[in-house]
Amino acid sequence: MKLQLINFELKLRDMKKLFILLIITTMPVLYGCKEIKVTFAESGSTIDMIVGQTLKVELPANASSGNTWRKIMYNDSIIVKSGKPNYMLADDRIGSPGVYYYRFKTIGQGKTKLIMEYGNKYDDDKKALKTFEITLIVHENKNSK
Repeated sequence: MKLQLINFELKLRDMKKLFILLIITTMPVLYGCKEIKVTFAESGSTIDMIVGQTLKVELPANASSGNTWRKIMYNDSIIVKSGKPNYMLADDRIGSPGVYYYRFKTIGQGKTKLIMEYGNKYDDDKKALKTFEITLIVHENKNSK
């Protein structure tokens, strides 16, 4: 009987540890993810966000071709660019493609389109080779009140 009681106490302690671990790992989900990532594949989609969140946009590019993501259009009372874009090569071969990373921070409620054109960085009048467009719907952060 005493051995069964000790086993029960050990299992109860293990369950408490598991419960605490579960709470710690799910806290970020309960309070909302701070950064939302989108790629070129999500072009045309609508994304719901909360004021204060960051949108990370990952777009394919080849900097050695003279092309870049240009003509970035959005409502700057809802989102703003956060920092400078980063470019990462896919590999170290000359002329290899890569990915541009852009970050935008939501600063106000509302709906805006984020439109980015890929084309010649020296001539904005040339037709774009690709267009990335998403609709953002930014809601008030209810946890901040």
